[in-house]
Amino acid sequence: MYKVKSKIDISVSILVGVIVILSVSGFPSDIFGFTRMSAVFGVSAISLIVGLLLSLTYKSEFRIHKIDIFCWCFLLFYMLDFHHMDALWNIGALCLLTLFVAIRFLRYISYITIFKCTLVALIWLTGWGYLQFFEYIPSYSIYFSMTGPFHNPAVLAIILSLLLGVALNGFIIFYDYLKKRRMLLVGMALIVIFSLPLLILTYARAAYMALLVSVLYSLYIKFVFIKQKNVRLFYILGIMILLPVFIGILYTLKPQSADGRLLVWKISRKMIQDRPVLGFGKGGFAANYLYYQADYMKSSTSLSEKKLAGSTHLAFNELLRVAVEHGLMGFFVYLTFVVWAFLPPPKRDAVSIITKSVIVGIVSWGMFAYPDQVFPVLTLLVIAMACYLNKETENERGLSMNRLFQKIMVIGLCCTAPFLGERLLMKWKAYHGLYTILQFHSFRDIAAQPDVFIRFKKEMIDDIGFAYFYCQVLRKGHQESEYLYVQHLLEQRFPSPGLLLMKGDYLKEQEKWKEAEETYILAAYMVPTLQTPRAKLAFLYNEIGRKEEAVAIAHELLTEKVKVYDFTTFYLHRDLNKIFEDELR
Repeated sequence: MYKVKSKIDISVSILVGVIVILSVSGFPSDIFGFTRMSAVFGVSAISLIVGLLLSLTYKSEFRIHKIDIFCWCFLLFYMLDFHHMDALWNIGALCLLTLFVAIRFLRYISYITIFKCTLVALIWLTGWGYLQFFEYIPSYSIYFSMTGPFHNPAVLAIILSLLLGVALNGFIIFYDYLKKRRMLLVGMALIVIFSLPLLILTYARAAYMALLVSVLYSLYIKFVFIKQKNVRLFYILGIMILLPVFIGILYTLKPQSADGRLLVWKISRKMIQDRPVLGFGKGGFAANYLYYQADYMKSSTSLSEKKLAGSTHLAFNELLRVAVEHGLMGFFVYLTFVVWAFLPPPKRDAVSIITKSVIVGIVSWGMFAYPDQVFPVLTLLVIAMACYLNKETENERGLSMNRLFQKIMVIGLCCTAPFLGERLLMKWKAYHGLYTILQFHSFRDIAAQPDVFIRFKKEMIDDIGFAYFYCQVLRKGHQESEYLYVQHLLEQRFPSPGLLLMKGDYLKEQEKWKEAEETYILAAYMVPTLQTPRAKLAFLYNEIGRKEEAVAIAHELLTEKVKVYDFTTFYLHRDLNKIFEDELR
């Protein structure tokens, strides 16, 4: 009987390792928006299997500790949007919470198996990145040559940073052991040497910072924490001097990008001032930031700030985002988590140090980025937290749960897993079905039959990417009432200049001149460097007889320095020259 149980225990540990690999694998790829959503399907499916297997592998005695309650409540607060529980992202988050509970109460975890799977994931992701860099396979972005299986090199960079952090910290911690086994030592060194240059090539400053802080934290816990107080003090002072210098060097790599984030933080303060206690709610930053940016740009903003303003829905700082969305109460909850993350673990074993360094890396990246928007990062966070708690609470006294309650909890988890699995299957059918249609039909053909998308609406309307696409289809297909509904939904949840331009064009067709003008002006203030909103305004003024204003805008557009001159700009300037040819001589 023990051997059977042992095989099951090892199998569960392998599945947890497979989850790490799947989170960066890019599979499945045959779904709509797979660069953001593929990890949700793969990770969630295996997480539910682990949840079901808990019924065969749970501890003989459950003990609940205070830190368990804190971490569980934090993950609920951080990952779930209770207003859109049926959205795919939330279903994935619930599956991760199932995984957290399952790992937490497994009677045995093979940490070395998970560590090996992490190295496999690192090699896989690095190889993918190099193939894109040398143009053997295409990138998934028209703007960047290297994204891995994701839509953005910043996401590739942070996953590389976290996985590389595990490898580097493992190398440091196990160095004495590795010296006795030369092949393992060489293998680990080669993995690090293979992966590190790719991370550098991403030019992702926040990911650099995350890796540096993660390694410095591990070094402190492993070697410095046991030293005398003076040694610890000198180490901390050295880090306090090093980090600002390092941040300054990183700033020089992309100063405009850094200044853009400073502008976002500056405007975010106004959002916090308006709703300081409870905030705007989950997703409130994305729903409101561009409106605040437009208001800010209407004031006496400097030209340099107008050039920096972009069409962003990201705060690039988790403390600020949480404060905007959940007020000061949420801010202190997240701040408490940050403090806990950096506290030294009571036990200084390898598992505790490596898992805590992963958490520290994610928190550090969150100071300049958006971990809540990257599902693989959330996956690594949940696994690291669960493994850390498992190791730290071994043989520790806690609140013991009676056998009946243990069985009720396991049965509840096993009943929840099939329900989440059914919802995940329904989402898969919708996302895969839409992907198939888009593969074999042009946008023109799709727009001619907008009713086809009604069947996807129920399962996918909470997906912003689908909602935008559906809105465009409805607009082209002249489905007025449904278009207005989706347009209004997006204006409330995820506004953008492009969305407002679509609305302005619709209002112009309806000869609602005043409303169209206001919409174009709002789009222009959202991102002042965009020329299309002002060009649309010039065309509108020309059509309704406000010639002088139209010519003034046209002259401004044709003479100003363009931030990005692309085909859209070329056609825009061509139309302006054609329409206002006589007036501009």
